[in-house]
Amino acid sequence: MATVKVLVKGEHKKDEQDQLRLCSTVTLIKSDKNIIVDTSSFLEKEQILNSLKEEGLTPKDIEIVVLTHMHLDHVVNTYLFKNAKVYCKFKGQSGYPGQFHDVKTGTAQRTEINDGVKLTKDVEFILTPGHTPDMISVVIDTADGKVVIAGDAFPDKSFLNKEKQPNPLFMDVPEFNKSRDKILKIADYVVPGHGDIFKVE
Repeated sequence: MATVKVLVKGEHKKDEQDQLRLCSTVTLIKSDKNIIVDTSSFLEKEQILNSLKEEGLTPKDIEIVVLTHMHLDHVVNTYLFKNAKVYCKFKGQSGYPGQFHDVKTGTAQRTEINDGVKLTKDVEFILTPGHTPDMISVVIDTADGKVVIAGDAFPDKSFLNKEKQPNPLFMDVPEFNKSRDKILKIADYVVPGHGDIFKVE
């Protein structure tokens, strides 16, 4: 079965100068292919490289990158993975199927990204709009149960409390809540957009 490893524990918090420290979680999936989900922000390059090295990998060993959505704090280091196909939904709920970009050839191709569509062995997509219309998550079958790498469909562990609501200035709150419920019905563990993997209890 597939395995899941958090390489970078993303952050979303104010620093001592009251500036927002913002970087996404980066997650490695080892299935029949090596997959990275989200590539984080500007200062995380070295941590990504060092964490991959601890797993016996380099960026050239990564065959697939999944971007849960296109916000800058989730995509900056995508350029590291020069042998990868990069998957994103891109057009949200418009009916557009999704796409992947082949980094080696510089080409893009439409592909089906939808609930239950298999990416590789033990890995499939689900649609989780709300934070953005094009938000996607990844479900992985592991020996410990189902892991959902949720991106900002589940920003951090505190959103286990369903009374906590996101800021309506930045997202579609009803859709966010539907996606949160969808994730919690599936997941034994969640990797949030910002923070470490946690068990759903």
